[in-house]
Amino acid sequence: MQVSPVISKGRPRVHKRTDVLLAVLLTAIGAAVITIAILASIVQKQGETIKGLRVQIDGITATHPLRYYASHGGNIPIVTSSRRSQMGSGYILSIANQCTDSLPLVVALENPGANRRKTVNIALDPGGNSEFSHFDDWKISQGDIVEISHEGFNSVTMRFR
Repeated sequence: MQVSPVISKGRPRVHKRTDVLLAVLLTAIGAAVITIAILASIVQKQGETIKGLRVQIDGITATHPLRYYASHGGNIPIVTSSRRSQMGSGYILSIANQCTDSLPLVVALENPGANRRKTVNIALDPGGNSEFSHFDDWKISQGDIVEISHEGFNSVTMRFR
């Protein structure tokens, strides 16, 4: 038995290909809109992350009064560094005050090889930076140990080699 093909009645559809293209186009536009929404969400989250990091950086780099540092770990709010002197032998000690108050410090100098000790009191201006190559008759040199302290704070010790 043979089945005859179904023949549609009426006019043939000329726009069948156009309808498929329109459906594909609308699907692609929908997918693009969803993709753009997802990307916008990601960009917004990254923007919020960047803002949060900026706030943290501002907090880290901000200067505070001395009492703030006493209640946040007890480390002296200074940054120290050293370098060799350009003018002969010896070293230059650099101390930067990171707080908004004047900072009196006790600098204890020791040279175990020469069995010498000396204690010097210095004061750093708020936010100031000072450099020392010698303290009166003491020239900082190889083998020296320098301890910087302030009452109520952890001291900083540097060894010059």
